[in-house]
Amino acid sequence: MLHTLKTLARDHPAVRALLLRGLAQLRRLAHAPPGLYTLCYHHVPERFRAGFAAQIAYLQRHGRFVGADQAVALLESGAIGAERHFLVSFDDGYADTVEVALPVLRAAGVPAILFLVSDWLDAPPSSPPGPYADRAQVAAWLGAGMEIGSHSASHARIATLDEAGAAREIAGSRTALEAATGRPVRHFACPWGVAERDYRPHRDPALALASGYATFFTTRRGVATGAHDLPTMPRHVLEPEWPLHELDALMGARLAR
Repeated sequence: MLHTLKTLARDHPAVRALLLRGLAQLRRLAHAPPGLYTLCYHHVPERFRAGFAAQIAYLQRHGRFVGADQAVALLESGAIGAERHFLVSFDDGYADTVEVALPVLRAAGVPAILFLVSDWLDAPPSSPPGPYADRAQVAAWLGAGMEIGSHSASHARIATLDEAGAAREIAGSRTALEAATGRPVRHFACPWGVAERDYRPHRDPALALASGYATFFTTRRGVATGAHDLPTMPRHVLEPEWPLHELDALMGARLAR
């Protein structure tokens, strides 16, 4: 039954919206447990600037925003359990992350991390859904005090690669991004991020940590509560146009009766 509902929600936007509206009647962010909630965005088009700003403002009322390095320190020390924390992340390196999302974040005083595909810095794909941030825009992002991480070398499905190919995508991308930006790269976000399908759970997180990353981010939903989460960090994939009640439905906890 649950699988059927998830399939309907994935394939039919109207059904998804109806299910989440109903779920939001039972769940609230204000009741969510403490820990780290990592938000995963991709595109933030200009037409959704206001919606993105509203989401950030709404989340600010329910917890404290932290950067990725700070989140690691909190998870390792156990202090993450003192309150609700939010980490904003962006995958792929789209130009609108810098052009649209960055001004919103700066106005709100919110840190964020941009996960870049290292091969795309100088040779981005020519097909949609670009355009992608160039080196000048990445420098502007860093100049604003934001962080960067790796989203692999070529956005390959790492689970399909042999050891050498996985090492290039994970470890090689870190080396390339550090050389390109002059900044340390301590965080890795797996493309697509589903265990077994997109990465090998018994190989790839360990490869990431052994090559110098502090984290391996996935797309499993959930809240990180301690250092044990660092090799398979959960994230909530969000879209900037989603109404606020959907944040309650997706990240909130059941109302007390």
